[in-house]
Amino acid sequence: VTGSASMDFTSDLVVWNGTFKKQDMDLKEAYAMIKEDRELVEEFLISKGIDKSEFSFLSIDIDKRFKTKNHFNNDGDVTDRESIFNGYELSQQVQISSSNINLIESVSNEVTDLIEKDIFITSHSPSYYYTKLSELKIEMIQLAAEDGLLRAETAVEGGNASLGSLLETSIGVFQILGTNSSDSYSWGGTLNTSHKYKTAYVNVKQKYKID
Repeated sequence: VTGSASMDFTSDLVVWNGTFKKQDMDLKEAYAMIKEDRELVEEFLISKGIDKSEFSFLSIDIDKRFKTKNHFNNDGDVTDRESIFNGYELSQQVQISSSNINLIESVSNEVTDLIEKDIFITSHSPSYYYTKLSELKIEMIQLAAEDGLLRAETAVEGGNASLGSLLETSIGVFQILGTNSSDSYSWGGTLNTSHKYKTAYVNVKQKYKID
């Protein structure tokens, strides 16, 4: 027999990332500019009620930017393309990890207000997690096993026999899907991080002796 169980639960941890950038022909100037932006981002987050221990700044990425200049002949056709250095682009991510999901969702929507301060920041979609997933899995395995036992007892008693001892059992992979989402089951298991509300599924296969 195969027993199954499903449970709905709400994430209790959110992780959000925002990326801000600065570009300048001079590397030192670009670094000074992004350092100033970092201070303003930090002030903004603290002003919104986020504790300093809940966010961190990742390392700065440096990228050389180029622009293309086209050369034309008298007929207006492109004869050559020249790549011209257009400055250093520095980008840095700020990452928040918090159990205050409602606050972080609000901040992730409001952080683009920093554009008014000439901070070009991109807000990425939050990722949602559940810190008690291990305990949830144990509870679900028990429920799935009980469901399998009930199925076995019902099938055997319906055939005018009695259920004997458990001979073998195996646990399937867990599927953690967004509740009412279009997520699909995966052979190796699915772990949805894009939805706050989730539904977990698991199957337990059991082999019983029939007396």
